Amino acid sequence: MLRTLVNVNPVQEMRAFEEMFDRMFGTPTRPTNAPTTLPVDITEREGKLFVRAAVPGVEPSDLEVAIEENVLTIRGETRHEAQNGNEKVYRREVSYGAFARSIRLPDGLDLNLVDAEFKNGVVTISIPRMVEEKPKTLRVPIRTSEGQTPVIEANVQTTPSEENEPQS
Repeated sequence: MLRTLVNVNPVQEMRAFEEMFDRMFGTPTRPTNAPTTLPVDITEREGKLFVRAAVPGVEPSDLEVAIEENVLTIRGETRHEAQNGNEKVYRREVSYGAFARSIRLPDGLDLNLVDAEFKNGVVTISIPRMVEEKPKTLRVPIRTSEGQTPVIEANVQTTPSEENEPQS
């Protein structure tokens, strides 16, 4: 006896069912006053973290980008155009209203050098990674007990924080 397994995704099935009714009866798939989600892409290249958010229909002056306690928050609002009394609406699917998206940032970013650019309905925030300081080599002369001139030099690696410590 041969059995086959069928992979059923109930959420996907419900969405397909809802879309079928929307096509038949012309009802919008979501209410126009529903809060919108803000799609983002997060990438890293050349030592920088990039967060790109699609904000079509939003003016740069209506956007707020803030970082607090290592959390990046993008806020804004899309405004509904005033309706003309003679206007007949056949379908309304575009959502309007306030939106916000918060993203926890990884450690090791230089938050003092954050930059944001708005272009073609997309805001791109770039945050460089902190430059890791490499240990420096400090040459220490070795003298003899008779106080003669240095015979051998030894290499000692120090980290930048050790260089600032007081000598005892």
